[in-house]
Amino acid sequence: MEKKTLDLTKGNVFLVLLLFVLPIILGSLIQQLYVTADAVIVGRFNGKSGLAAIDSVHTVFKFPLNFMSGLAAGATILISRYYGAKDRESLHCSIRTAYTVAVGLGIVCSVAGVFLTPFLLDIMAVPEEIYAQTAIYTRVYFGGIWAMVLYNMASGILRALGDSMRPLYVLILCSALNIAGDLLLVGVFRMGVGGAAAATVFAQIVSAVYTMWLLAGIEREGGQKKIWHMHFCKEHMMSMIKTGFPLALQSVLFPIANSIVQASVNSMGTDQIAAWGICDKLDMLIWLIADAMSPALTTYTAQNVGAKKVGRVKQGALAGAGMSAACVAIISAVLFFGTRIMGHWFIAAEDAKDVVPLSVHYMRMMAPFFVFYALAEAFSGACCSMGDTVKPMFITLFCTCLLRVAGILTILPGHRSMECIVWLYIASWVATGVAFSVMFLIRERGLERA
Repeated sequence: MEKKTLDLTKGNVFLVLLLFVLPIILGSLIQQLYVTADAVIVGRFNGKSGLAAIDSVHTVFKFPLNFMSGLAAGATILISRYYGAKDRESLHCSIRTAYTVAVGLGIVCSVAGVFLTPFLLDIMAVPEEIYAQTAIYTRVYFGGIWAMVLYNMASGILRALGDSMRPLYVLILCSALNIAGDLLLVGVFRMGVGGAAAATVFAQIVSAVYTMWLLAGIEREGGQKKIWHMHFCKEHMMSMIKTGFPLALQSVLFPIANSIVQASVNSMGTDQIAAWGICDKLDMLIWLIADAMSPALTTYTAQNVGAKKVGRVKQGALAGAGMSAACVAIISAVLFFGTRIMGHWFIAAEDAKDVVPLSVHYMRMMAPFFVFYALAEAFSGACCSMGDTVKPMFITLFCTCLLRVAGILTILPGHRSMECIVWLYIASWVATGVAFSVMFLIRERGLERA
């Protein structure tokens, strides 16, 4: 196992973290690029109705996938600790238990999603003119969502073992298959949005099978039964749920808060919506880097807690937070000075004179504060791996979600402006970044005393 995985309990702290986090960042970037390519292909061959059919329900799929990703994060923490502690029996038992749970819940998500599609489309108020297309897309997508659940769990297990490279290879394969499938099913066979969903499902099934094969190889090297020999351990399952459920709940509630904020943005006018959308596209790299450091430090911290190397926990968290904050600060400076030029990439020349100055204004407000988001994500990942995911959940819910929603409900009505919304985002980043920094220092001192 050691030949194919990275032991984060040994070696130079900065170097092992860098080697571990880079594939995660690249994977997120590739995922974002193939999602964009997916939209371009559908829009090119199926027009605005196809794009509308996909965009009208994309948030529906986030809820089961985000929830399962939270549970997978709980499994990752547990498995990382066993790996760091060199507890082979518990390690392999927890791996097969996590995969068995993912199989069961994946099937439940698929069956429930297909069955509830009409109800979900009614809740989302899908327009009648795209209802039929949207229903096909939703049913096909939910029909294969079990494969996405299995892939997310399997890639999380691989990262827990210090292997962030092979999940990247699988994601590259998945992206290539998805784009090729879109071109074939949507472009050649004219299957519309149903073809786009089928291409995504096929690519995810291949990814799930491939990652299962990789895990089977790891199990075989450890002298254990292969991953498809399902195993259920109540003790390990309860530990995963105890650790992962707060993260799952947080992952589900987070998009709800952002949807409420987006609704307020939508009330500000077309120019403001477009300008905000440009900012969202330009700062994508910031979110990719900051969000990648969180799972990287989750695995790093859990492995070192399991190995009882408390000194490396603090070193790694500070190195990871510093690395993330430095990268985000550089990108923020580029955005602060470069948005006026880059903003023209996303909008027609005749509209740029009204929209781009607004984007520049909003970006220059936000850019100096992105670093707080980087600190929040880094220290959040470290804190969750120290054994308590409930407090991090409450910090995120109160300092990020509820602060934004409360501001929208109480402050915005008296200050009807986009600047008010931007300041609410900034306040949430600062509050969450400071809270997690303080929490990490408290938790780290508790580990030292223990």
